[in-house]
Amino acid sequence: MKFKIINKHSKILIALASFLLVFTVVFFAILQKNVKTKEAELESLRLELQELQDENSELEYLINEADEAELFEHLARERGYVYPDEKVYYNVTPGS
Repeated sequence: MKFKIINKHSKILIALASFLLVFTVVFFAILQKNVKTKEAELESLRLELQELQDENSELEYLINEADEAELFEHLARERGYVYPDEKVYYNVTPGS
């Protein structure tokens, strides 16, 4: 009779250990997926930060070092103005 009790407890322990193992594997798989998602989001934010820093550097140059004519030309071009008789070409190829 003692062996049946030990055998019964052994089956419970094996089932519990198996459940914990499966739970741990699934949990780590979910965590790994979340980490990859967050890494992709971080990379996207880093690219956005770099673009904003580049834009900020250009604006700092215009404020601190550009002469008045250069500043006005930059502001006019931002608003779509061009010189008389100036030809403007736009790149319409896909992906650019």
